Amino acid sequence: MIRQANMDDLKDILIIIKQAQQRMKRLGLNQWQNNYPNESIIVKDIEGGHVYIYEDTHILATMSVFEHDPVYDKIIGKWLNDNEYCVIHRIAVSDEAVGLNITDKLYKFVLEHFKVKDIRIDTHEENSAMIKSLKRNQFIYVGIVHVLTDPYSKRLAFHLSV
Repeated sequence: MIRQANMDDLKDILIIIKQAQQRMKRLGLNQWQNNYPNESIIVKDIEGGHVYIYEDTHILATMSVFEHDPVYDKIIGKWLNDNEYCVIHRIAVSDEAVGLNITDKLYKFVLEHFKVKDIRIDTHEENSAMIKSLKRNQFIYVGIVHVLTDPYSKRLAFHLSV
């Protein structure tokens, strides 16, 4: 089941994010290695109604969903179209859920729940697990964006239009 997160979920969300950060570190990625995302960011996202969780008997994945990201206005490349879109940020799955393709369900949820036909997302160029997930779900690589949350700011931009 996917639902909007509340403050009671904060502890479990932070555990999942920490697990994802540790997996990235073990893989030698510099993504999410600068205390990002941290508790204050997730609290702000929850308070803004942006965080959604996937749970079975407990929380297995999290993501933050927004209707626009001004960083995406400056792409080196070109988005597939200018349609209204949702942006997924801070997507993470727990260690126990790796390989279960829960991200597939999260993408589908965004399309159905927000009634959009377009999702934009970015990831580190060496985050092969995320890139594989995006390609499996028909996201198309469209260029490069530079995020404001990381000293190593280059991210691969992907766009899904259904």
